[in-house]
Amino acid sequence: MANNQHHPLTNLEVGKAAIVCQILTGIHGKALTNRLKSLGLVSGKKVKILRKLWWGKTLHVKVGATTTIALRDEEAKLIIVKPTSGQ
Repeated sequence: MANNQHHPLTNLEVGKAAIVCQILTGIHGKALTNRLKSLGLVSGKKVKILRKLWWGKTLHVKVGATTTIALRDEEAKLIIVKPTSGQ
């Protein structure tokens, strides 16, 4: 994946970091967007994929320096990130 392009969070590999660029409004509307923002997923925030659980399509994500959350695949697809060169 090229580092200068924006991708859904689901495209990020385990152990890789990225910067949140945008959160799209999905079928759940602003309620989900607001919930993600309340968890710290805002533009400019660094995120890192800690694990991907294939059977439930769940991502374990570190947000910033101290927060870790689990996201369903359908939620993670709404988070647009730009991969960083460092981990």
